[in-house]
Amino acid sequence: MAGSCFTPDGAWMLMYGQKIDREAVVQSCEAQRIRREAKILDAQAVIDDPNASKTDKMRAEADIIEADAHFYTWSTNMEAAQMELATIKSIMEELEPHRKYAHLPLLEANEAAQRDEWLGEFKNRVENFLFSTGTIPEDHLRAMRNHPDFQTELLPHIQGVMNKLAGAKNAIECLTNHSEYFLEDKRNV
Repeated sequence: MAGSCFTPDGAWMLMYGQKIDREAVVQSCEAQRIRREAKILDAQAVIDDPNASKTDKMRAEADIIEADAHFYTWSTNMEAAQMELATIKSIMEELEPHRKYAHLPLLEANEAAQRDEWLGEFKNRVENFLFSTGTIPEDHLRAMRNHPDFQTELLPHIQGVMNKLAGAKNAIECLTNHSEYFLEDKRNV
């Protein structure tokens, strides 16, 4: 998912949202663990009670069997959520030194990054539209023209892509020859 972003800040923000979600899942799993243990303890107390009816003891045994039956699934889900959380935190740590807006509070940084993210998104759309259909749909062009960097960044990019396509013997060359306009290298974030 982070690879679909165009800036380190955008990727970091996306991962931050995932981090919050996975932390909630881990906490929810922990609550489920406590409930399971309490259910087993309550059931065992009924089984150990000499005054409990046979049917109460049977229901208590069934509760324990049921709790044990779901333990593997719970355990696997908890392990997966913890692994995902660790991966997310690792990605965020990798991105942190490359963030342009790390000095801003979270919400301000998210808003500030949108200009750069949308610039990347629009450049990507320019390439895909011109390569696949030869034109940019009117509604997309209108949105692009509203971007504050249209004149300085997007318009030169549109011209560059059009020139690259016009100069190519075969349009597919633009994708296979590592064209600066058609292939992103996100390895050096």
